[in-house]
Amino acid sequence: MTDVAEITRLIEDQGVAMKEWTTAQSTRIKNLEGEVLELAKKAGRPFAPDASNTRGAPHETWIDVKTKKAVPVLRHDQSLAALETKAESRPSLGRVLRGIVLGGSAHDASDLAEERKSLNIFSDPSGGYTVAGDLSSEWIDNLRANMVLSKAGARTLPMDSGKVTIARVTADPTISWHGESAALSDTGPTFGALNLDAKTCVCLVKLSLELAQDSANIEQILQQTITGAMAAAIDSAGLNGHSTDQAAAPGGIFNVSGINALSTVGAPTTWGWVIDAMYELMLDNVAAENIGALIAHPAVWKKMRKLATGISSDNSPLPMPAEVAALPKLWTTAAPFTSGTTCAAMIADWRDLIFGVRKDITIRVLSEAFMGSNLQVAVLAYARVDFGATRPTSFCSAPGITI
Repeated sequence: MTDVAEITRLIEDQGVAMKEWTTAQSTRIKNLEGEVLELAKKAGRPFAPDASNTRGAPHETWIDVKTKKAVPVLRHDQSLAALETKAESRPSLGRVLRGIVLGGSAHDASDLAEERKSLNIFSDPSGGYTVAGDLSSEWIDNLRANMVLSKAGARTLPMDSGKVTIARVTADPTISWHGESAALSDTGPTFGALNLDAKTCVCLVKLSLELAQDSANIEQILQQTITGAMAAAIDSAGLNGHSTDQAAAPGGIFNVSGINALSTVGAPTTWGWVIDAMYELMLDNVAAENIGALIAHPAVWKKMRKLATGISSDNSPLPMPAEVAALPKLWTTAAPFTSGTTCAAMIADWRDLIFGVRKDITIRVLSEAFMGSNLQVAVLAYARVDFGATRPTSFCSAPGITI
């Protein structure tokens, strides 16, 4: 019996030793992974969380003529949050939203309160929270990640005030050859002012108190729902404007004076209308390689995808010309779709579309309005944004696509 007890004790000791070794190895691997990711962040590697897909490329910088400060201008693959000073373990946007919604009823309310304090998130006099600094930049990056216009190539300009003036190209320069002592030819102005005037985009989300407290994925749902809905609304305004209250929203690139436009396309039978739009851009000195993307409603995709070759008894899909096949195509319900039968598309060098966004995001919890009647809470979030085209001739619309 003594031998059996001794063997049992040895087995138990080996089990404890193995567990300690496994724990130590797991800790070591985790630390190594953290060090690798930290190095990746510093190197700008695209696979690193929060590396922001910068790929090591520096962001463009403009100068605000009023404040004399440098202002970053970002491509879609560059992160605003990456430019900010970051804490070692900053909470996610969704976690902060959950903390704001649940307040003192959250099981980790004290931790959340400390995180809000560390991020300089304090309640404002009207009962909301103003999200600034690092977290505001992360919010904006989440919006941009969901925006079709940003994916197409529109550049982001963070706004430190409600109004920013930048230069725009009103006409390409007129070039002439000068003979000795000859008079210089008079030409019209080449540059003008483009005023970005921040408009307010508001999102209201209601949910039951029970759902907020008991759902394991409430952080992800809040973040995805709010930023996704706001991104779609901002895309729609950036493309079309807003018909019910035009002054309250950006005007929309389809409504900008001076852009190129094809004649009404009608019911397409080929990809020729895309070629025509690209040709119009090339006539205005937009290099073919700089034509960024085609943006249109999914109904256009459906129509074009069903086109056949036209050869008798051949129902194979109509092939695209190589240049059209290489053109990125972004299908979104934010694009024009009129009366269920007519669409419009836009093809452009989207780098000449500027997305201006104020860096302060405000979040308010409206528990008083709904709690007493149906035990609901509501999250009200709003961002202030505007769009502007720095070179209108870099855009070409294809109207009247009959589906």
